[in-house]
Amino acid sequence: MIPIIYSSEENDYLSEGLGRITDTISESVREKLNGSYEISFTYPESGHNAELLIENNQMLVKASDKDLTGQPFRIYRVTEDAKTKKLRVYARHKTYDATGIPVAPFSTVGVVPALTGLVANSLEDNPFTVWTDIENSETSYSQRLPLSFRQCLGGVEGSILDRFGGEYEWDVNTIKLHAHRGNDTGITIQYKKNLTAFEIDRSNESAAYTGCLAYWQSDQSVVFGSVQKIENPEDFPIQKIFILDCSSDADEEPDADWLNARAQAYMTANNFGVPYKDNLKVSFAPLWKTTQYADKAALERVDLGDWVDVVYKSYDLKMQVIEREYDYINEVPVSITLGNKKASLSSKVADIAKEAQGDVVTEAKSMMEQALEHAAEVISGGTGGYIYISRNAAGQPNEIYIMDQPDTGTAINVLRINYMGMAFSQSGINGPYTTAWTIDSNFVADFITAGTLNGNLIEAGSIKTDALEVSRFINDSILHFAFENDGLHIVVKNEQNQIIGAYQTVVSDKGLRVIETSTSTPVLIAEEDTVTATNLTADQYLRVRSKDVSSRFQQFYSSVHQEYEFGIFWEV
Repeated sequence: MIPIIYSSEENDYLSEGLGRITDTISESVREKLNGSYEISFTYPESGHNAELLIENNQMLVKASDKDLTGQPFRIYRVTEDAKTKKLRVYARHKTYDATGIPVAPFSTVGVVPALTGLVANSLEDNPFTVWTDIENSETSYSQRLPLSFRQCLGGVEGSILDRFGGEYEWDVNTIKLHAHRGNDTGITIQYKKNLTAFEIDRSNESAAYTGCLAYWQSDQSVVFGSVQKIENPEDFPIQKIFILDCSSDADEEPDADWLNARAQAYMTANNFGVPYKDNLKVSFAPLWKTTQYADKAALERVDLGDWVDVVYKSYDLKMQVIEREYDYINEVPVSITLGNKKASLSSKVADIAKEAQGDVVTEAKSMMEQALEHAAEVISGGTGGYIYISRNAAGQPNEIYIMDQPDTGTAINVLRINYMGMAFSQSGINGPYTTAWTIDSNFVADFITAGTLNGNLIEAGSIKTDALEVSRFINDSILHFAFENDGLHIVVKNEQNQIIGAYQTVVSDKGLRVIETSTSTPVLIAEEDTVTATNLTADQYLRVRSKDVSSRFQQFYSSVHQEYEFGIFWEV
């Protein structure tokens, strides 16, 4: 994608903006999971539209294979090399603007009220919307001081990320907090098969520490506990103790036991004594389009947050994509980095242990994951159960009842099974049975939770969903529809799965826009009282109802509608 430059005030990114910069050499966008999201590139001073590369202007680029509309990046620094006559441009994703939006103190409970509360309590205009699939309505969120919107999201103690966990996705003006941003792909990365470079970076400095000493000080006194050691300090050739300042954690002077507990919690939170965790960087070469490297195409589709299997020398483990680099000019991946995600937006290790906050979640869970856990807990028998077998007139067993009480007369929750199927009742043995699965392939239920639901036809009065994707074959082409938060995306592909057309339909309070995705050019705009289109055709009549028209319109009697109409006339 050729980058498009927009003004500093742009918020929609639906037009061609100020222009495109066409002389950019192959450059890439780099994103870290729950971390930085930036671009830096070189551009000639005399290059096309080089004068547009100034601080605060924005540029729209394709950030990954899955990015159909492009992502906006705000330029924050431009340097000039007088010798080479080239500019070096640095830009951050648009959501970094959240750093400048203050949020007033507030408290709430649950992840959704916490995220929406950040927007509602913003003290300046906030262009961002928030979204999450995390199911958590119990954990508290309390912000005692004014903080920036981005600080509240992560990077400080007590932030959204700190309290609820999860993995962020930055999508234009929408900030999405996923329980798990990626998927377990099942892809294996193996040397001499589908990777061309393999770098190991050992970065867990906390592993070198064998103990921690906590202290607290005021103007009048200093108190400290005893050195707290890891379980196996003898396995380390050098004893190294971390000094932990807890002065800001207590208003009154604490005792030694309190300080020792803080030290222990800090060692656990920061993996003291845990063996080094390696980050693995996998690099690509332009070989994935050949038949010999068919496996490479699958590796290309690995995205940020995904999990893969790594086989290399003594390594045989599952790792997560924590960083990716994508060539936005040629629209191909450059490299991925595998490792262990950081728990905050800050590059620093958390400075304060959190054992005092007992309701902090250790891992965010989506609605689907919670449904599976609930089902496993119930089915495993943890809640008990009683089995009753009914018999027919001949004394042969014909039905099985699994109940929550030993007596059929008092049982409320009942599972009934016979040769025709099974049914579930929450109203006793006589029903009604509101959920059933019969032998003729019918499944009846009020609520169905599914990760993937395959079928030829879904008949429903209404469908409620955050996003919907539909694909079908039409005239040897694949027509793909995706209904998402930012509108309807339509992609047309040929039999070789190559994109031959892509459009986005955006509905706002002003009206409707249809945009050609590849150029970000609107082909149809119907907003307020104006319709603008690349081509507008009326096969028979273009009717004008307003009588307040200019002299270009003339009144005539329509034999079709049996009334006077207003129309545009021209000579042929």
